[in-house]
Amino acid sequence: MILDKCTDACGYFAAVAAAICLGSFGVPAKSKVVTRLDADPMVIQTYKSTMAFLTCWLVVLSGEPVKFTSWGVVSGIFWVPGGIAGIYAIRNAGLAIAVGTWSSIIVLTSFFWGIGVFEEHVRSELGACGACLTLVVGLVGMSRYSKPPNRIKEVDGEKKDGAL
Repeated sequence: MILDKCTDACGYFAAVAAAICLGSFGVPAKSKVVTRLDADPMVIQTYKSTMAFLTCWLVVLSGEPVKFTSWGVVSGIFWVPGGIAGIYAIRNAGLAIAVGTWSSIIVLTSFFWGIGVFEEHVRSELGACGACLTLVVGLVGMSRYSKPPNRIKEVDGEKKDGAL
């Protein structure tokens, strides 16, 4: 299996690749074509889910056995509404603000799941708390000082705010 041969460097490489991919998945949602078509977020999420399904088989081809677990189903249940909400966030707050906000919240959520539920250990509890505090302060600052421009749409001859 791949994980048996994987070192810490492999894990860091995977984390960087995941960050680049997850930070870039919303780029097509901001494209002129998708914006002009006003594609429904459920349609965009369907494309994302289809590509995830098609590319997941690359792991099987690399030697990993297929295993089904209830946690995979739970993850899938969160995947679709989370993806749809992400598309709405990108459309209304912008790519940088939306991804920056949810990425920060993902880090905090994952950190607390790891420490609180899975009892993972950190080198320094004080340092970890300081890092979380720094992240929260940065998130508050980004949210406070990053305001997307107002988008006004004309609907039936009336000007209306384009936000949800």
